[in-house]
Amino acid sequence: MNNDIYNYSLEELKLILNNNHIEEYRANQIFRAIHKNLLTNFDKISNIPKSLRKFLNEQFFIPKINLIDVKKSTINKTKKFLFELSQNKIPVETVLMEEKGRITICVSVQSGCNVGCIFCATGYFGFKKNLSTSEILLQIYEIIKMENVKPTNIVYMGMGEPFLNYNNFLKSIKILCSKEGLGINSDKITVSTIGLKGTIKKFADDISLNENREIRKIKLALSLHSTDNGIREKLIPASKKNKLAEIYKELIYFYRKTKTKITYEYIYLKNINDKTEDIKRITKLSKMIPSNINVIRYHPTKQNNILVLKSKETENDLYDFISKLRTAKVTVNLRKSNGLDINAACGQLAAENYKQNKI
Repeated sequence: MNNDIYNYSLEELKLILNNNHIEEYRANQIFRAIHKNLLTNFDKISNIPKSLRKFLNEQFFIPKINLIDVKKSTINKTKKFLFELSQNKIPVETVLMEEKGRITICVSVQSGCNVGCIFCATGYFGFKKNLSTSEILLQIYEIIKMENVKPTNIVYMGMGEPFLNYNNFLKSIKILCSKEGLGINSDKITVSTIGLKGTIKKFADDISLNENREIRKIKLALSLHSTDNGIREKLIPASKKNKLAEIYKELIYFYRKTKTKITYEYIYLKNINDKTEDIKRITKLSKMIPSNINVIRYHPTKQNNILVLKSKETENDLYDFISKLRTAKVTVNLRKSNGLDINAACGQLAAENYKQNKI
């Protein structure tokens, strides 16, 4: 059975060729053809011999992903793509955002999610599978070809928790940052996590390895949403096993190891995470290591939880909260709700139109 070539790093490809008595430098040519030029046919790789093209066709295949639907926002330059993974007929959503010269692709690492955040539609959609390295890359490559764009930024903030699919998401980043591939600068890639005990430290160690120098400057964002363990556990059930005190220690380790500042993501929920004590704790947290707070509007979903339904904030409430943080000398930004009208904003990805739009 042939193997999906997108699942192989450049180093792995070199090893395979070497074991088959093929010159190692050919791996660079093959890798460049499929990951930089995005060729989808081995026979189109004109700078390698016919015998090598034959070998590739016998050993590998270049995968495909099926486009089911595209929705375009009327508010801003945001598009949401509904894909079907061709190997197992499972849906996944990906978002393209264009703003002020930035072209950002928000990529998914799982179909669904098994974390279960109560403010996120993806959790209610349920967990289908961890995506392979190939399936992560395919989302990006397909959008590049369809939209004729090259992303300036990649954010691992789509469906799923990256650290629950650690090896595949990490390998996808290595391939994206490779000079033989798209060559995306690692400081233009952000990975978002709820914080799983042990994984942030491991991530810091892995990206600091000499062989991973191309991905060393990846940015880390923690889905915080509350500095109170009890409230956070209600918002993010998986945080019961991942206490904030332990996560904070790992964030300190990450900064000391990488010298990259942390972003805290914070969905504003009136009367839930905006109290005086919350502001005090956020202020203290912001001084622990270089960081910034991204405040995010709560984006309603069809599966609204009773806790978040009680949070009926107004724009004045939101800006008052931000003002209090700034008064306390906290570096804080209000994240734009791109694609809100097409359910493409933070917490809204749920492949709701999969069955209706399947072709």
